[in-house]
Amino acid sequence: MRQDEDQKTMRVFAVNLQNVKDWIKGKQTDNFSKEHTFATKGVLTLILLTHHVFYPDYITGYGINTILGDVKLVNRIMLYLKICIAGFAFLTAFGMTRIFRDQKDNSIQGFFRVVVKRLAKLELAVVIVYVLAVLYRCLVARQSLADLYMTEQQSIPMMLLYMCLDMVGLAHYMKTPMINMTWWYLSYVILLIAAMPFIYKAYEKFRYLLLPIGCLLPYALTDSDASFLALLPAVWLGTAFSYENWFEKLRESRKKSNIAQRLLVSIGLIFLGYFMNTYVHGAYCYIVIPVIPYLAYEYLSYIPVARFWLKYIGKHSMNIFLTHTFIYFYYYPDFIYSFRSTWYVLPVFAAVSLALSIMIEVIKKIIGYNRLESLLVSCIDCTYNKKGDAYGKK
Repeated sequence: MRQDEDQKTMRVFAVNLQNVKDWIKGKQTDNFSKEHTFATKGVLTLILLTHHVFYPDYITGYGINTILGDVKLVNRIMLYLKICIAGFAFLTAFGMTRIFRDQKDNSIQGFFRVVVKRLAKLELAVVIVYVLAVLYRCLVARQSLADLYMTEQQSIPMMLLYMCLDMVGLAHYMKTPMINMTWWYLSYVILLIAAMPFIYKAYEKFRYLLLPIGCLLPYALTDSDASFLALLPAVWLGTAFSYENWFEKLRESRKKSNIAQRLLVSIGLIFLGYFMNTYVHGAYCYIVIPVIPYLAYEYLSYIPVARFWLKYIGKHSMNIFLTHTFIYFYYYPDFIYSFRSTWYVLPVFAAVSLALSIMIEVIKKIIGYNRLESLLVSCIDCTYNKKGDAYGKK
């Protein structure tokens, strides 16, 4: 038995070693897959946690000892890390574009089915966390829901309506109370998923002509760095990189330049984004967002330890996004910031967030919530397959 385990360990080590050798020689030919998406989500999730937990007001308020001595520089860096929002928008556009492009059914029903399935999975992920958050607020934190959702002029039916809007992620757009302020992004991503068929068809028709217009025009129309229009450049880039296979083409062309050169260029673009965010406009840095998935695809995914942990965190990214603000802002800020040093605050925060996500997945497994998701997706497929057959017969 012991010998079998040793042989298995040696085989895994040999595979990892071969992957590293192939990476150095530039022999990888795999596409930007779901595994690379999870790794990228892991990177973006860590950036998100860093951006929030070291937000300037909290650093000053809790007297956190930062790695860099210049507090203003640290503040500018933390504000730049808001680029993670554009990263998630990029991945949403990238993934849906690849589904649209590769599916055989290019009818309206085919596009609609993809959108409905994506929204169903999103809503199921949000609803369970919302229910758990409400239970925790009422039973553990002993805070009233009426204080959050009701005023003196409002009734219980109006409170229930607000709760429903919050539970499905539309509270931000409806200007109603939210149980978690970070959930504003849910309103954005719901709109993005619904708009993706139109964005995809527009890019498919106009291709390169649309890309510079789509990336630059939004900056002339909005002053916000977190609105739908401000994030459109990241969406157009995600659509283009997916449709044109630009990540794969960059890998194929690696023979013309070595690993160090590409890494230096990538780092240079990250610094360019920082200067654009600091000295030009907060949203202008979003145009360099493809660098993050490229680094995950070309470099981090072939470092065994980094690949494992980034993929693992990436698989929990949704739960972590939905819950991390409850930890560091609403309920346990004194605990998180009690460690004082940057070297401790972020690892503890990340570990607690990941542990909470794992607990949520355990609860979902116990109550059969994952089976509900599978059943709902199957029903959606079945419904649209029947509709497709009906249209075919006509």
